[in-house]
Amino acid sequence: MARSYWRGSHYLEWLLDRQDVMAHRIGDLKLLGSEEEYQKVMIFFAEVIQAFGKSVEVRQQVIATATVYFKRFFSRNSFKTVDAWLMAPSCLFLASKVEEFGMLSQKNLLASCRNVVHAHYSAYFPDGFGYPYRAQDVLECEFMLLEAMVSLFFSCSPVRVTSD
Repeated sequence: MARSYWRGSHYLEWLLDRQDVMAHRIGDLKLLGSEEEYQKVMIFFAEVIQAFGKSVEVRQQVIATATVYFKRFFSRNSFKTVDAWLMAPSCLFLASKVEEFGMLSQKNLLASCRNVVHAHYSAYFPDGFGYPYRAQDVLECEFMLLEAMVSLFFSCSPVRVTSD
């Protein structure tokens, strides 16, 4: 981690200009219709990550980092690249490692995802099967996330963590 924000990876790699972001979003904007709809989808999945994080009882900082990773991934990749429902727990899984929360149990994470989807988001899975992903899928998606982020995991949080 850099001592200075101005020399850190967050500033150097992840503050993207509008033209670069829009160039990567062209396919998604055609699919969704407008920038406003795209932002609604991103807000929706931020809420999904929040619900998954609360379910597995991780700190808010882990949830915030997972949300940043989710947005970073989709700032350079299309929603057609990987299912956002799979990327959400993968981001949470990686963020728990990076934020030194301790590694989440894949089994518990997926069980929590299934429970949250069944309780709150079952309308998005009309086939009746519920949350379809396995632990192996989350690990493969985590590898895709690592590859897309080019191992630059530092995210600048505006909230300072207080010591006990």
